[in-house]
Amino acid sequence: MEKNLIEKFELLDGNAIIDMNYCVITANEQMYRFLGISASVISIIESIHQVDIDDFMDVCEHLKEDEYVDMVLRMRRSDNSYRWILLHIAKFAYKSEDNEFEYLEINASDILTLKRRNMTLQDTIKVFRNSLNVKNETFMIYDYDTKRYQINSIVNNEIHNIIDMNVLNLKDKIETEHLIDDSTIDEYNAYCKDIKEGVLSYRHIFKTNILNNTSEFDTVELAVHTIYQNDKPSKAIGSIHNLSDKVIYEKEEAQKSNSKKEADSELYQFCKDSVLYKANCEFSLLLFEIDDYEEMEQQKGTSYAQNLYKIALRTTTQLVGQRGIVCDIKQNLIGIVVKDINNEVVLRAFIESLRNQISWNVLLTHDNRRITFSIGIARYPQNGLDIDIVYKKLYQALNICHMRGENRYIIYREHLHGELK
Repeated sequence: MEKNLIEKFELLDGNAIIDMNYCVITANEQMYRFLGISASVISIIESIHQVDIDDFMDVCEHLKEDEYVDMVLRMRRSDNSYRWILLHIAKFAYKSEDNEFEYLEINASDILTLKRRNMTLQDTIKVFRNSLNVKNETFMIYDYDTKRYQINSIVNNEIHNIIDMNVLNLKDKIETEHLIDDSTIDEYNAYCKDIKEGVLSYRHIFKTNILNNTSEFDTVELAVHTIYQNDKPSKAIGSIHNLSDKVIYEKEEAQKSNSKKEADSELYQFCKDSVLYKANCEFSLLLFEIDDYEEMEQQKGTSYAQNLYKIALRTTTQLVGQRGIVCDIKQNLIGIVVKDINNEVVLRAFIESLRNQISWNVLLTHDNRRITFSIGIARYPQNGLDIDIVYKKLYQALNICHMRGENRYIIYREHLHGELK
């Protein structure tokens, strides 16, 4: 009975990209934990029940480019028990001047997990709907598939539409009717750019009268988070606050001027706050660099190397999401803190997913460019209860990577790497 418990090996929205030989190119953490990461090359066929293999292969072989299909089959997870899985399979083709190949994207979820999560979500929706009603919140939703942009408020537990239209029509309306104050038009344009690019989270403050239907401009703050599905932006959801106090506006503008020279201290402070506000917290700290970055700059140019770094930074930010923090510390050095990833199996699944996701995104934009990383890792509380010591071990782990050569990660262990003071 113990193997049928789903909490420990829960699979929900496990994503993977596989080649036409059914080998996994890259996957997210959930999928790596489900399949197991011991093998250097994982074939998805090995995890499918033998009764369902022929059906799975038949579906994949008959799929045409940009087609998808859903099916239910049995898959073996890493503890050797079989689960009923809802599988979404889509076929795509990559084409460039130098390369051309087909591949499959799959999304997998345990059916029992879906049932339990659906019940939880329904309860959560009721709680948040009542909470928004009490706070009289105004919020926006943008759907990337339909291009539908909504601004809603909740009154008496009912949703009331203030705006509900195509985003292009809304943009025309704003420009034609002059609904944004000229003094904050740059901030508004930055907001539009973040939506278009699917930035994970962002905040903007500008003056508009779109909410009050008068000639007077209100100063509003939009705090937005982008929800990703299958590594693509699905919806942008944000709260809208009317900042009537000019002092608040000026304070928020001043805070936004912080540059990335403080990113390292931001990472450090995040660790300090996590320990201070949550008893028995656990997290992993990572520093990672792109190998041969300077050589890449010399051979391909600064713009080329910086573009690769931006891909790595964006992919990392999306992967970490709300579980921690990602900081652009300096050129070719990204700092990460991920909460509740402390167990070594879970940590290795995270690293495997991180490296492969970045490599895949680089492949799609830079053809056959092979990219590797040096990653230093420390863990709290395994490496100590003093954040200053843990932080030193983090940088020492990266130094060890430098000494031992590229394309590796080092998890700091005192019995191997020594104690620091």
